[in-house]
Amino acid sequence: MTSHSTAAGNRAGTIYIMAMGTSLIVVCLAVAGLQSVRVQRRINESQSQIANAKKLAQAGIEFAQLSMSSDVSWRTKFMHGVPVTRATTGGSFSVVLMDPDDGVISNQTTDPITITSTGAFGASSQKITAYLEPQNTLYAACRSSLYAKTEIMFDDCTVTSNQWAYCGLTFIKIGNPTVNMNCLSTRSNPIDNVSTQRFVVGGVWPMAQPDMVPTSSGYVGRYYIDNSVAISASDLPTGGTELLKNGGFEADTANWTSLGCTLTRDTTQKRTGLASCLVSGRTSVLTTPIQNITEHMLKGRSYTVSVWVRPVEAQDFRITISCYGTGSLLASVSSGNAVSVNAGVWTQVSQSIIPTWSGALTKAEFQIESSKLSSYHLDDASLLNADRVAGTRYIENILLSDTSNPFGNGALSTNGLYSIHVPGENLVIRDSRINATIVVTDSIKTELRSAISWEPIGRNFPALISTETIWDNTTSNSLSESTIGVNLNPSSTPYAGNSDLDANDNYPTVIAGAILSNRDILLDGVSTLSGPVMSNQTITVKSSSLSINFPSDMILNPPPGFFPDPPPMRLIPSSVQSVP
Repeated sequence: MTSHSTAAGNRAGTIYIMAMGTSLIVVCLAVAGLQSVRVQRRINESQSQIANAKKLAQAGIEFAQLSMSSDVSWRTKFMHGVPVTRATTGGSFSVVLMDPDDGVISNQTTDPITITSTGAFGASSQKITAYLEPQNTLYAACRSSLYAKTEIMFDDCTVTSNQWAYCGLTFIKIGNPTVNMNCLSTRSNPIDNVSTQRFVVGGVWPMAQPDMVPTSSGYVGRYYIDNSVAISASDLPTGGTELLKNGGFEADTANWTSLGCTLTRDTTQKRTGLASCLVSGRTSVLTTPIQNITEHMLKGRSYTVSVWVRPVEAQDFRITISCYGTGSLLASVSSGNAVSVNAGVWTQVSQSIIPTWSGALTKAEFQIESSKLSSYHLDDASLLNADRVAGTRYIENILLSDTSNPFGNGALSTNGLYSIHVPGENLVIRDSRINATIVVTDSIKTELRSAISWEPIGRNFPALISTETIWDNTTSNSLSESTIGVNLNPSSTPYAGNSDLDANDNYPTVIAGAILSNRDILLDGVSTLSGPVMSNQTITVKSSSLSINFPSDMILNPPPGFFPDPPPMRLIPSSVQSVP
């Protein structure tokens, strides 16, 4: 009996221990489960905070986008690198805008923007960056080859273009024009068969255009004027201007040099003024007073030359212009006919001379020659360009570019932008290579003549913007260096990648850039244009053969002034990314 009771007791103890162990395991599992719940809750809270912080960072990007789209002055309200913070329920976001181009957000409406947005929620912080660029949308009116606010007149012309012509009022036919382009207008006079392509009249055409009013703050030429080098009208040559220096010898004989003779200012003999010049001590009939006139010489132009002479004995006088060029070692001498002058009498020797030379001009000299060695007095010498008209300024026989400015002090525009204020005068541009954009203000008219090779520097930049009338009277002839005696493709301004030192090259007559005027435009030339040609009034086409090859790239990459400003900003989706 005793051993039985002991065995039963042992079994009861074992069961108890097992029960306790099981309870302990259950407790441990319960504790572990609770701990796991706590850990999971912390994880969930952390992930929720990260997700919310990321949403807030995204909200910061959207906040910046909304500011850009709803407020045209947003660039003045953000500073480069300065955070803008906004608090939200449970968190906040901080937005930093940066201008990667120049570090100034407010100075250019066409600069891109980088946004860095940091979202904070609880203990979590997330950062997102994005890149936005201006979405420059070309004005609808600028997609035309010809655009006139009022009328377009086709005057017995032939014009071909890959884009359409649009006018706000009426197309007018004069004579029998051939118009190889599509035409749109709100109304039109009857002009059957005026166009060999589509002609649409009527309807409402939403032709948003650049601001061509010079007094407006949004003027299409404003960007080009503000960023240009100004050329003074007084630095441009004009007709009726005396080209010789000190032709009256009033104070001295400055600007004149002597070749085998002596020059003396003499107050005892004078035709006008205070004095004249005594030419004495001559060693040869070829010895002569000389003045360097290189800066004034244009090959093929006519010059009126004159001097008053008083010889001690009767003899013949003539005026010569000697020009030295790179194409010859000898000077090319152009002279007038000899004029007989009596002794002791003041007599004017007046002649017309057309100078020439070979290659590029290196030096030109004005000279007075006589047939005898005896002395004579000289007074009131004059040199005038007979091909220039008073009241007209000229850009001719030159290269104008970002590396070449022959006017004034020669200040250069690194972006090839030049502005010229010509109040109350005409401006003529001819026989030149222009690698620049020119804005002309207040001229009576700007006229393009002869052969011009014109290509702006900036991508799709305009060629010519004028506040007043523009006439295109260019010719079909190529621009020839040998004709004008000027090298137009030096190493500083190559043409199509090529440069040289000679004056033997030819360039096509072409204007590769937009032409805009607040007034009328006349197209009577036969150069190749790229357009658009835009007038705030009327366009008249009289050219017998005009091609306008509109550059399709201009639609994707419009130049300043040719799209609404400020332009909307476009988010580049691939640029949005999380950063540490």
